[in-house]
Amino acid sequence: MNNLLTNESFNIVERPLKEDPMQMCARLTQDDLAIMFEKEDGQYYLLAGAILLAGFWRLEDKFGMPLSEIHTSGDVPGFKEKLEKGMMNFFRRVQPDKPVLRNNYFIQVDDELAWSSSIGGEDEEGIGWFTAEKNKAISHHYFRSERQSLRRLPRSGGVVFTIRTYFHPITSICAEPYIPRRLASAVRSWGADVSKYKGRERYGDVLLEYLDQRDREQVELGLVEAEGEDEGRGYPY
Repeated sequence: MNNLLTNESFNIVERPLKEDPMQMCARLTQDDLAIMFEKEDGQYYLLAGAILLAGFWRLEDKFGMPLSEIHTSGDVPGFKEKLEKGMMNFFRRVQPDKPVLRNNYFIQVDDELAWSSSIGGEDEEGIGWFTAEKNKAISHHYFRSERQSLRRLPRSGGVVFTIRTYFHPITSICAEPYIPRRLASAVRSWGADVSKYKGRERYGDVLLEYLDQRDREQVELGLVEAEGEDEGRGYPY
């Protein structure tokens, strides 16, 4: 198999394989990869992966963990109370021919795609949003979104994640009509647990002030309707 972009060639026929298969996969696709396998206890465990653009977490910390512990160790809001049972059932229903797509988003206050240094060094312990510098200028604010797909591998039965990361300056995406208003509304809708998880306390004042200002400018320029007049309007507006 040949990668025409990098001019690399991979022998996927010979046995045993000369190269680690996860390394080969990582060099053939832009997406990060993670593979979960079900064990006898019914839990899915992270047992293989090639994660280069994690941003806020480290594969070495999560490797070998069951799905539930991955989420609880990361303090995912409401996981135990609302998400765990449904997610386990969902994983068991994933099929090889029916991939599932989902997206998430975060605000990041530095421009480093692989690891967000604003929360601390990648090799440091005891870091998180609570160690980040507060209220950095809007020029440091970035919108980070992951497009994830999940599908079952037909032979091993594992569930493979593909994770494509999109990363844009807040000032760039806010050139799009209605984006400042809709992003501000989303950030304001976060409950206390989600706000803590996403670090809003460290950047929220600066971000929301900027988003509100850009929304007012778009109204004045006639690019968007005044708030309240666009009810019922959906994407793409």
